[in-house]
Amino acid sequence: MRYRRIVAKFGTSLLTAGSDRLDLEAMSRLVGQVVRLRQAGCQVAVVSSGAQAAGRHRLRGRGETVRALSRQAIASVGQSHLMQSWDELFDWHDTVVAQVLLTRRDLSDRLAYLNARNTLRDLLDAGTVPIINENDAVALDEVLATRIGENDSLSAYVANLIDADLLVILTDVAGLYDSDPRTNPGAQLIRRVERIDARVEALGGGAHGPGTGGMATKLRAAHIATQAGVDVVICSGREPEALIAAARGETTGTYFPAPGDRLESRKRWILGNITRGGWITVDAGAAEALRARGRSLLPAGVAAVSGSFQRGDSVEVRDLEGNRVAAGLVNYSSEELERIRGVRSDRIAEVLGYSYGEEVVHRDNLVLL
Repeated sequence: MRYRRIVAKFGTSLLTAGSDRLDLEAMSRLVGQVVRLRQAGCQVAVVSSGAQAAGRHRLRGRGETVRALSRQAIASVGQSHLMQSWDELFDWHDTVVAQVLLTRRDLSDRLAYLNARNTLRDLLDAGTVPIINENDAVALDEVLATRIGENDSLSAYVANLIDADLLVILTDVAGLYDSDPRTNPGAQLIRRVERIDARVEALGGGAHGPGTGGMATKLRAAHIATQAGVDVVICSGREPEALIAAARGETTGTYFPAPGDRLESRKRWILGNITRGGWITVDAGAAEALRARGRSLLPAGVAAVSGSFQRGDSVEVRDLEGNRVAAGLVNYSSEELERIRGVRSDRIAEVLGYSYGEEVVHRDNLVLL
């Protein structure tokens, strides 16, 4: 496979096969592809729409009662049914799924963002398939300022959150066309889009179908993801093996290449945001592990903590001679790190009463200097 960490977004129209209820046969085909990717060594996170469609179907026959319900309430009813369906379908393949509900607050608040990031990373490393959805029950308030927007945008935020290589948005159309294929039989599929500008955005049109996102929201998601260094494919989930083909780098749907290498983009961000408030000094063994073996920084290797910094800051790492070794995003504040420096990772929770992970800085968030 060309890509190793993938976010797959499944739209409502795909999961319902155009009907008013979840289509388990359609969902099963998607599950089969996710399982095959995992067998090939890929990590896959699924962003799933369909909660509101499932909720409306479950509440059918209740007339005025249902029409009076908010979208939050309908989605709350459908969410359990949606998750149960995913759980049962993946269980046939002996694959464990995990439900993760997010809101914009989770992605804008520093601590919540880091918690979500660490949780998703742990779930992927444990071999599970996270099933992610917006937490409609609390996110869809009357003032939509805290709402992510729809699951297309959510999938882009998740791709950035977990450092994905590829975002695949599977829908009921083949990709981006040069005109509306619903009204123009001669519309041509655009295979590759190097840059999402005003001209490309104009091709997006509006929303259609049972979900809340049309091509315009998918282009917005593609823009968010590519700017973060994630390649994007928008394609038809009704095509056999579409997700597999995208993961292999084969031509399918519309391909949006990221303008730069993701690792380089992340490195630039980390290096450009190093705090001046403090630094970490590590012992000789830890310095060697970072420089020569590409390891994560563990608390056992921390010799001293200087200055002040917060969890999530980009902090410089120095050796005992004061030479710069690396910089990285820390999982613990300077105050917390002072308490756990020199401690084995399995004792972090014992010392602090909680744990944000066994690493002070995970190797994925570390740049050698």
